[in-house]
Amino acid sequence: MDRATEDFVRGLIHSDGCRVVANDRGIKSIRYHFTNHSDDILNLFTAALDHLRIPWTRSTKYVVSIYRKAATTRLDEFIGPKV
Repeated sequence: MDRATEDFVRGLIHSDGCRVVANDRGIKSIRYHFTNHSDDILNLFTAALDHLRIPWTRSTKYVVSIYRKAATTRLDEFIGPKV
């Protein structure tokens, strides 16, 4: 486990991202979204996710989404919901 990479991803999510609990047809699912207009920042973020083996998708040009159950569970291990 690369602690610095986890800290980097956590910092980016806290600054330009969010954790959402979606209700899809009565089934709650967790999603993470990260938004930034800088290609450099987006590339650093996705490279860090790749390093942590967390799958992601680009929902739009500026938004990276993480929605697979195993991926959001992994992010919850070191980010989690705001309390």
